[in-house]
Amino acid sequence: MLKIISKFIIVFLCALLINTSYVGTVYAADHTPNKQLIKKLKKEINELGAKPVKKKGIFSKEQKWINQLEAQLEKLKKIEALKIEIKKELEALGEKPPSNESKELEADEQIVELRKLLDDAKAKNKAAENKKKTDAKEEEKAEEKKQARLDAIEAVRKEILFLGETPMAEYEFTSEDKFIAALREQLEEVKKIKEEEEFKINAEIPEWYVDMPGSSETILYSRGSAISADLDNSEQRAVENAIIQLAQRMKNRINQKVNIMAKEAGVDGDLTLKRETKRITTIVVKDASIRGYKIFKTKMAGLSDGKYRTFIVIEYPISLAYKNFIAEIDSSLTVKANISKLKNTDAFKELEEFVSQFTGA
Repeated sequence: MLKIISKFIIVFLCALLINTSYVGTVYAADHTPNKQLIKKLKKEINELGAKPVKKKGIFSKEQKWINQLEAQLEKLKKIEALKIEIKKELEALGEKPPSNESKELEADEQIVELRKLLDDAKAKNKAAENKKKTDAKEEEKAEEKKQARLDAIEAVRKEILFLGETPMAEYEFTSEDKFIAALREQLEEVKKIKEEEEFKINAEIPEWYVDMPGSSETILYSRGSAISADLDNSEQRAVENAIIQLAQRMKNRINQKVNIMAKEAGVDGDLTLKRETKRITTIVVKDASIRGYKIFKTKMAGLSDGKYRTFIVIEYPISLAYKNFIAEIDSSLTVKANISKLKNTDAFKELEEFVSQFTGA
């Protein structure tokens, strides 16, 4: 019995010694630099949502496995960086990247999904931009069409006024087209009447009215006439008709200068600049219509039917209009960005020279 117990104790001690030696060996093996590196690589790969590649075979070299893990990690990092870049592009386009990506998808398949979202977002933005441009063009065409009608109405009204008659009121018609047609019909009737009257009083037209002085770069001339039963009214309407003609000539003159300036400055395609210079020209012309002009010559003639006809020629220093135009350009916030470009053109410098020479400004 004692012999059996002794054998048991010896076997137990041997087993304990072997086990302690194995544990120590395993512990030492787990704490080698290669094992630590493998653990680190596997952890980083797991954090990126992938499964680390497995070691091929029990007797496969650890360094080869480490190389495979490092290559896998590098690829995953590149994919992750690409995903972040695509997501940023999506957010810049106003699209929200998917918040819960499928864990079943591989990393490269996630890239494919994100790229598809990015392409769709770009196509959507491009379509919206094209629609915006199309709508803007349609709106511009509609505005141009509306302005063309208004210009046509104004042109016929001015002709009727120039002939000394009062244009019919617009409120009498239901549409602009009907109003334009009615105005043109009125103009034709007025022209016929005026032709008959002109035939009767042609001999009384003064020579200076027929051969009016030619306009130059310094002075604009304009004439007007009117018939009325009241002498003062005849004169007033003659002046008004002359101013209407003066305003149109001045508008054409300034527009011509502005077009040359815009082309020289390379901004003739700027619609904002065109609208602003048109507004400024209107202000300058309106100012000239109120003040600044002088009566060059005038004559009143009595007609056989007891009415009076007044002939008048007015003059206006165009350099004053140029001065007002330059002042409005300088004070305009809308064309501030292009003011230096306009001022560097020969056309603008020419305007400044006229102003300096004939106004002392």
